[in-house]
Parts: sequence; C-alpha cells; structure tokens
Amino acid sequence: MQAEVNRILEESLQKAREYDRIGNVGQAFGYYIIFAGLSARRSEIEETFTDVLCEYGMQLAKDNKLSDIVNCYKFSLGIYPNNPRMLNNFAAHLLRNNDPIRAIEYLKRALKVDVNFLPAERNLQNAYSMAVDRWHFTMLNDKRRNNAFEQAIRKRINQGYDTVLDVGTGTGLLSLYAKDAGATKVYACECSEAMTLIAKEVFESNNATDIKLIPKLSFDLKVPADIPERVKLIVTETFDAGLFGELVIPSMINVHMNILDLNGMIIPMAATVYTAAIECEYIRYRSSVVFDKIKNYCPLNFDNVSILSDDEYYDTENLEKVQINYITEPQVLFNVNFNVLLELYEFCKDGIKQTLQAKCKYNGIIDGLVTWFKLHLDEKITLDSSDGKSCWQFAIFPTIPTECSKDDVLTIKAETLKGKLKCSYSASNARYSENHTTLHHLSKEVITFLNDFDYVKLLMEIGRTQENRKIKYILDTSPFPIYGLTLLKECKYSEILYYKTDNPALRVLIEQIARDSGLQGKVHMISNYEEILFSLDSIFIHNFDIKGELKDDQDSCYEISRNLLKTNGVLLPEKIFLMGQLVYSEDLPNMVYVKDANLQKLPCSFSTSITSLKDSKDDLHMWHDIANKMNKSRNYIIAEYINKFKINQIFDLNSSLYSCEIMSEAQKLVEINETETTETIVNFGEINNKEGETLPNALICWYKIQLGPYHVHDTKKNDSFMNHTAIVLEDELRDVILRDGEVKIKIHQMKGLVKITVLNL
Repeated sequence: MQAEVNRILEESLQKAREYDRIGNVGQAFGYYIIFAGLSARRSEIEETFTDVLCEYGMQLAKDNKLSDIVNCYKFSLGIYPNNPRMLNNFAAHLLRNNDPIRAIEYLKRALKVDVNFLPAERNLQNAYSMAVDRWHFTMLNDKRRNNAFEQAIRKRINQGYDTVLDVGTGTGLLSLYAKDAGATKVYACECSEAMTLIAKEVFESNNATDIKLIPKLSFDLKVPADIPERVKLIVTETFDAGLFGELVIPSMINVHMNILDLNGMIIPMAATVYTAAIECEYIRYRSSVVFDKIKNYCPLNFDNVSILSDDEYYDTENLEKVQINYITEPQVLFNVNFNVLLELYEFCKDGIKQTLQAKCKYNGIIDGLVTWFKLHLDEKITLDSSDGKSCWQFAIFPTIPTECSKDDVLTIKAETLKGKLKCSYSASNARYSENHTTLHHLSKEVITFLNDFDYVKLLMEIGRTQENRKIKYILDTSPFPIYGLTLLKECKYSEILYYKTDNPALRVLIEQIARDSGLQGKVHMISNYEEILFSLDSIFIHNFDIKGELKDDQDSCYEISRNLLKTNGVLLPEKIFLMGQLVYSEDLPNMVYVKDANLQKLPCSFSTSITSLKDSKDDLHMWHDIANKMNKSRNYIIAEYINKFKINQIFDLNSSLYSCEIMSEAQKLVEINETETTETIVNFGEINNKEGETLPNALICWYKIQLGPYHVHDTKKNDSFMNHTAIVLEDELRDVILRDGEVKIKIHQMKGLVKITVLNL
C-alpha cells in the first residue's frame, strides 16, 4: 500500500514540475497539492509551491475568481500554516478585494512567524489605513471640533430634543455626548465594519451599552424595524473639505423623510461656503506644469503644450504655512440650511448652484480657486474650516496659471457634479500665460516630476555627458521620459526610446512632444518589457512614488536591469540613499494616533452655564479652557480602541506645511539595495534631556538620488517631485533619551522596503 502511495506522490511531483516548466501553473498547483498534502517531504517543495501558488493566484485574480483564490490559499495554509509569504500573499488578495479586516488577521500571523518580513509589515499598514480612514485620527484630535459638537448637542437636548440618531457614528463620540447630555434614547448607525467594532468596544468601556448601535448605512434604516419611532435630533459629522463629498445631502434628505420627527432638528444646522481666486506658487507647481524654466535648458519643444491636473473634482491641502495672495476678496458662495428639506433637494440635484462676480484686487497670476466653509452647529456655535488648526483643509480648484490685471472681473461658478462641489471661473480680460496650446490633463506624478527643475536639469546634464557614447537603445521608466527624449535629441547614435505607460493622455502628450521635437518614429510605447527587441545601452529606472517611498515593484526593476542591460550599459540611478532627521512636531502625532485627553467630556455641573455664552468664537475658547482644566477621569475611553489601527508612518507628507522643529543633523540611514536583506544602526548622538527641553518625537525621511558621481538630487526640498515620509516615535524616543541621552536608530531593509525602529538597549 505504501509503495503505491509513494508511486502516486512521485508521479504527482514529476507532473507538477513539468506543468510548472511550461507555465501551466493551474495544473502544477493541483499536482503540488497532492504531493504536499500527503508527503512527509513537503518542506522540500515549500518555496517552489509558494511561487506557483502566487502566480496561480494572480491568474485567478485577473479572472475575478476570488472564491477560488480563497479556497486555494486556505487549503495551502492548512499544509504550510507558518509560511509568511503565503500568508502575506493571501492578505494582499483580500486587500485588493476590499476586505482589510480579514487581511489583518493573516498579516499578523505572518509577522508572528517573522517579525522582519517587511512585505507583510507594509501590507499591514495598508490594511489598517483601509479599515480606518486616516482622517479619523486628526478629526478626533481636534479639540475645538469636539468641544463645539458637545456644546451644541447638550444645548439641543436641554431644549427637549432628547431622542437622537448619530449618523456615521465612527468611534461613537457624538453618541456619548448625547447620552451624557441626558438624551432618553440614543441610536448610532455605522456602515464600516472596522468602525462598528470600535464603536461597540467604546460603548462597552464607557458604560454606554444602552446606545443602540446599528451596523447599517443611514439610507437603509427603517422605522420601526431599526428604530422604534422617529427621533427628535439627528447629529452627524460626515463632511469633507468640499462639504458635500461624503454624500451628506442625500443622507440628510433620507433622514428627513424617514427618520426625523416633523418638529425635529439636525446638528449641524447649516453651512456657509466661501470662495476666492488666489495666486499661490505652491498650488501652481502641483497642479500645472510651468515650462518657462524647462525651456531655458531643454532641447525639446514644449511650445504648444499646457498641462493641468486630472483631478475630477478638487484637491485638498493644509495651507496654513503656504504663501497665498487673494486675487479677489473672499465671498460667500452659497448657504445651505440642513433643516430645510426644500433646500436640500435643490442641492442634491447636479447643476449650477451659484454664479457670482468678483473683481481682481491687483495685477497677478490666478492659479485657481479655493473654497472653505463655516459649519453652523446651531444659532451661535460655528466651526471654520479655514482655521489652520482645523481637522479640515481647503478645497482647491486649480486652473492653468492666468495673468490678470487690477479691476478685471471674474465670473465664478459653483456647481455640483455627482454630488460633489465643483468650482470654476471665467474672465474676459484674463491672459493665459500659454497661447495656442493643447491642454493635457495628467496626473500629479507627471506634473511634479516635470516641475522639479533641479531633477530634470540633472537628468538632461547626465544625458549630455553620454552624447559621444554609442547609446542606441534606451529605456526610460520615469513619469515623463525626458531623459530618454533628451538622449534621442542630442545623442547622434540614439535610435530608439522605449517607455511604458497605461495612461492614454500621457501617451498623446509624449507623441506630441516627439513629433514637435523631430523625433518621429524613434519613440516606442510598450505594455510589457518582453516587447523590447534589443539589448539596451541605457536604462533610467524611476521607481519613486510621489507619496515619498519606493514603488513596490522592486523585483521587476531588478529583472529589467539584469535581463535587458548590456554588459557595459548605463543604469541610472547609480545609488539611492534613504536620509533621516529627528524633529519635534505638534502636528505629526495627531495624524497617527488619538489621545484621550482630546476627548474630554464636560461635567454636568457646567450644563446650566451653556445657554449664557454669547459669542460663538469666545464660546469655543472658553469651552476649550474648561476642558483643559478638567480631571483626566473625565476623558472618554476611545483612544485604545481606534489606536489598534494606528500606523506610525505618515506618507505623502510635505513637512514644510506642518510644525517641525529640527532636532538633529541629517543622517544617511541606508543605501537602498533591491536584491538583499540588510540591517544597519545609525547613531544620532546625544540629545539634550534637561527638564523643560523639547524632545524629538519623529523622524522625517527622504531620498538622495545619485545619478552619477557628480549628479546628486535631494528630495527634501519643498518643490521636489515627491513628498517625504515621517515615522512618529514619540514614546520610544522619549524613553531612550531620558534614560541614555543617545539615540540609535535601527534600519532593517528587505528588497527596498524599510522598517525603522529605535534601538532600545
């Protein structure tokens, strides 16, 4: 009997290898499963089996066969339960199918097996961010917002609006405010699985299990199935920078029609939206390409091209520290009363909501429109999203930079499109800085790349150093292949440039530049690298993500250079270094975890004093002072539950926009190595720990890119093509500094992925 089993196992293994060799990974997987499931020698094929499963899973994913993927991975993990690659790959499939809660389970298992398996570490951070949107953290840390909502809720409940529905409850904070203010019944609805779990734990820990938590969208609530009768008060805080972006208006119409009592109220009561035309270089260089500087040293022809961001609606930015000139005076764009159903119906319809005229105050350049809002929680209490410390940011509607003169009149138009705000302007006297151009709508990645003049200039300079070499065949993987196009234009031996993009608009732009620059027939777009017909003389691998990290296709980049580059070919960049600098910041910790101190509740003894407060701005300051003086026992217990989903790394960070006090010299952390796993320790030296001295709480990271021996680019500068990252290490740094005074950072690198920790000896 055993001999027969052994024969079947050997035949299965042989067939598995044969099918694997010819690329039929589905059949190979089936035969490997037989061998791995029955043989005591299963460890011998574990790596090969994992490779085959990975490739088969990707094939199934292309055919949208998620159930087959789940079955394959669950069966395989039954055989190899402690394989970190397999656990991580399965989690990646779950993330692609928007199932972060299940993905977290498998990623934690992978890291339990190997704490330094960085692909799982990176995917776990992604899973946390998918499960709980990062804006929850800044929102909950906004004391002024929290105190204002508590005050408004308490006032309405004292006026008799004592049955409450909290729409989009999140962690349940507003529901807790309502309960503690004396509401007779509180209901809370939430559609996010992760936030529902958090709210449940929050209610249990704050003795508020009588709050009825309903895991549904407000659109799906029914009376009396979910709520026994209509409520007197609706509270919600589901507003984005453009006010309407989170389906607020349809949600409010629905609760008016189906949930709210005829004499009921909604908090917030209303909102006022403001707008102004602005001049702002920061926005200009992130929204449109400024070709004037490029033309000074670039051989390519950009005369007939304008580029604007392809954002369909608006961008959002923290502009507190940005230089802005208001070309027009801020004006009220419109008001909307959330307690008037007819107004809500009007705003729910897509179309023009307002047209107004504004006069330019001086000669300048219009870079676009900004909008912000005041949220009127009741007749007195107002929150202003333009406040620099607000959890909201400005909504930005960029345009092609347009010259204007004093007293020019702009016609500003506001409309809603697919439920979101959209603003634009026209000016009969305005003069575009680019005439007779073709407008291309492209990604920010292309725009910031072309606007990083220092980097582009370096690329062209290093290209010119090769003009006498016989560089015939080039591959340029940058967002816009300016290095390769420059070589084609200036290197007499160059014949073919390969570039890769799946963006039709970018392809049209590249073809136009090639045509206008006399390079027809030399530029070839490819969809995969197998289409390249020749060994390459020069490869430029631009593997940087605009958000401040390397892209996660390190293996493919290594394969490109290994398989396609000639022995004596040129590979750029030569080296990449990750840099770091210790800082102290008030802002950064608030972006990654919640502090219970920011969620204080008002003692009941203060409730009778609320109605006597007069001015809304003074009210909030007074409320803020009261909260700061309260005992910590008055804090809600919320932080420990939402902080289960915290990540300590912030991506897409322009550190110049936030409070950051430099606390150390910049240090080279590690040279990026795409093929090896390495570990290094960097000593930042002793940090002053005298009483009352500020201590660092974060590490800002960026890259130095060495294109050649004398061509080095530092991405920390403000107008870089990529933003920075920050690792918040508040407790770890404080503990080490107070004990030793010396800070040592450990950097673990795995194929370009990096994990940074404080060395705690």
